[in-house]
Amino acid sequence: MDLAHHLAANAVSRQYQQLSTATIDATVDGLIDSLACALAGAHSHGLQEARQALGRWGNTGSTVWGGFGQAPAPFAAFLNAVSMHALDYDDTDDKVPLHANGLVLPGLMATMEQDSPDTDGREFLTAIAVGVDGAMRIGRAGGPKGSRGWNYSVISGSVGAVLAIARQRRWDTAMTVNALGHQLTQTAGSLQSIIDGSMAKRFQPAQMVKNVVFATALAEAGIDGPRNVFEGKAGFINLYQDGKFDLENVLKGMETCVLVEDLSLKPYPACRFTHAPIDLALELHARGLRLADMRQLNIKVSGQAVNMVGRKYDPQTAGIVDAQFSIAYTAAVGIERGAVLIADFTDSAIRDAQIGKFARDQILIEADETLPFLGMTPVFFEAELHNGERISLSTHVVSGAPEKRLSAEQLRAKVIDCLKYGQSRVDADELIQAVHALKQGAPVSKLLALLA
Repeated sequence: MDLAHHLAANAVSRQYQQLSTATIDATVDGLIDSLACALAGAHSHGLQEARQALGRWGNTGSTVWGGFGQAPAPFAAFLNAVSMHALDYDDTDDKVPLHANGLVLPGLMATMEQDSPDTDGREFLTAIAVGVDGAMRIGRAGGPKGSRGWNYSVISGSVGAVLAIARQRRWDTAMTVNALGHQLTQTAGSLQSIIDGSMAKRFQPAQMVKNVVFATALAEAGIDGPRNVFEGKAGFINLYQDGKFDLENVLKGMETCVLVEDLSLKPYPACRFTHAPIDLALELHARGLRLADMRQLNIKVSGQAVNMVGRKYDPQTAGIVDAQFSIAYTAAVGIERGAVLIADFTDSAIRDAQIGKFARDQILIEADETLPFLGMTPVFFEAELHNGERISLSTHVVSGAPEKRLSAEQLRAKVIDCLKYGQSRVDADELIQAVHALKQGAPVSKLLALLA
């Protein structure tokens, strides 16, 4: 029996009471973090144009978060997914890497608002946990084991998004398998947008979110999809993973949704592969060092880190996405300013002459072939100062990871920064309290009203 059947049967049978306190708390924190990121990104480059482009097809249905009215559910989900991912501040599963909530939440919330806005908060949290856990399982089982250039965050995350909607809508296994099949027929996503530093990078998850809404609508209408979604001749495993996929890891413990606890919430609004270097850059700043004190900074990271965020930084031609995907830029910002915030990724900020020159000319990034190719850690810094002193630093844990989780105070500070940057009328504590109220069964409509 195809893996799709096992995923579907598990998803639709999960109950809130079966989830551990730790899993529920991690789900709540992830929801708070994700909605704050979405409100922060609501005015980001490209979104106004996207809202105008899609507006020709209607302005009723589901909420476009941040005070932008409504749109048909597929387009509302699309726009909300763009805003959630635009600043590259949304969560990651560091072991893939993969953005989970950014794929799961927008479609789930858009369809739920249209059909059942008064859903009990505990049912909503259960659906999120099912979806995030499912996305992470697919990503970890396959992900970069395939090597064709797929964006694995997108193709793996869309599976979890289907499972979340199926759980919230109380489907049976057969309908859920059909929805997974319809999603297979439209799954796509290339890393080229990251390689080129294109604005399309922030729109790519949204394309899959929109497709998930279509897939679930077709399944609910009784239209069958491919049944051998994963293990078929042209199924997910052969087509997207080159046959390299760990089935056993997907099945083991899936009834617990425990992987939600392993999701990392980002402390910095940049690609997750920049975060360990930023941690070390902030340590240099804390020691009293600034860019003017340093002659050269040599950084050693994994091969994948070089591929993702180790390219040469040119301050004259770089765009915002280039800066978000640059160890050189983010490390230079951290050393000089002692923080890496959303405001460091604007058109004017990325043109800072001192930071740009240092990032281009005085930072050398190399792959250490002795490190695991896909690893985010360890990271090694060798700083040479103008006075001749050398400082060596290293880290084996990334801030925001389960081993170094954001505290409640740090998460609240992130929410405040997000809402301030996004010029949101929502109060940070109001948002946090509204999400926590879901654990007592508060209807989701109260949270949706805040986002409107």
